Amino acid sequence: MSETVLLLAGLAGMAAGFLDSIVGGGGLIMTPAMLNLFPELSILQIIATQRTSSIFGTSVAAWNYLKHVSVPKSALIGASVAALLLSIGGVLLAKRVDAEALKWLVLAMCVALGIYTAFKKSLGETDTSGTDTRRITDRAILIGGVCGFYNGLIGPGTGTLLVFGFVALVGFNFLRASALAKVSNVAADIASWTVLALSGFVLWKIAAVLIVGNVIGSYLGSRLAILKGSHFIRLMFLGIVVLLVGKLLWDLSQQ
Repeated sequence: MSETVLLLAGLAGMAAGFLDSIVGGGGLIMTPAMLNLFPELSILQIIATQRTSSIFGTSVAAWNYLKHVSVPKSALIGASVAALLLSIGGVLLAKRVDAEALKWLVLAMCVALGIYTAFKKSLGETDTSGTDTRRITDRAILIGGVCGFYNGLIGPGTGTLLVFGFVALVGFNFLRASALAKVSNVAADIASWTVLALSGFVLWKIAAVLIVGNVIGSYLGSRLAILKGSHFIRLMFLGIVVLLVGKLLWDLSQQ
């Protein structure tokens, strides 16, 4: 494990954190980088180690967003608790079912939400959530729970799905949706990460380098998103959906 390899891992962590802090999808960068830089590691070691850094980075992004964006506390707490609890359920179910078979469903879902977002030009540009806190909280809990379960069961694209859910079903603009998505994503990641960490899959020397890179990237990415606003995040969202569809198609073609 040379210094050059660790440096490249840190740079990959920074790029992943930057992208993930805006609209999710950091795993599209981090997972291939880890597989190439550390081919001797098992897939569980890779997932556990990179998830360690993403928890830190996403927490920094969430803190950054919440300093500038207002989100009802009941929605924050409700969505986060639901995401954490249902993520545990997803992890447990993943041991019993073939999660790979569900990727066809995820692929169809990603294509559908990409088309919907592309053709509905006003989606997420303005906030239409209203002032009914009970309605906002109930829908946030539903979205956090469903996406948390997906995170534990399959994983890729959880942050992006959270953003879309909070925009389409709650009515937040992309900036507020990203703020709530970051908090919910951290909660969901903590649940599955804990299982992996307690099983000894986290390699802390690599994780420390990734944490530094991810935190820097997450801070810079969230700052850029706050400055550019919802229109910028919407464009990034569409780009990530295209990449997710491409990744899923590639994965399915290799089966």
